[in-house]
Amino acid sequence: MRSSFITRDHDYENNIVFLEDCSNHAGGTSITNDAEAVVNHCRSIFGNSVRIVYLDTDSEWWELDWSLGHSGTEVSFKPWHGLVWDKLTKVES
Repeated sequence: MRSSFITRDHDYENNIVFLEDCSNHAGGTSITNDAEAVVNHCRSIFGNSVRIVYLDTDSEWWELDWSLGHSGTEVSFKPWHGLVWDKLTKVES
């Protein structure tokens, strides 16, 4: 893993880990550019159902939307609006 980040919080009830990208301060690769490795690292610590939300270098919150595919870890990015927003959109679906 080449990225530099800290764990800001872990919501145990919902198994969401909140990270902060430190690449602007510590150098190295951003979470965005090392997403697959970050997911694999978090999975090894928090398990295969972990959701990963991070504060990027532009101070915006994003979720790493990941899955395991034939070619390994596949990651896409979606804006994080908060847990309440997340729960409300699931009710509407």
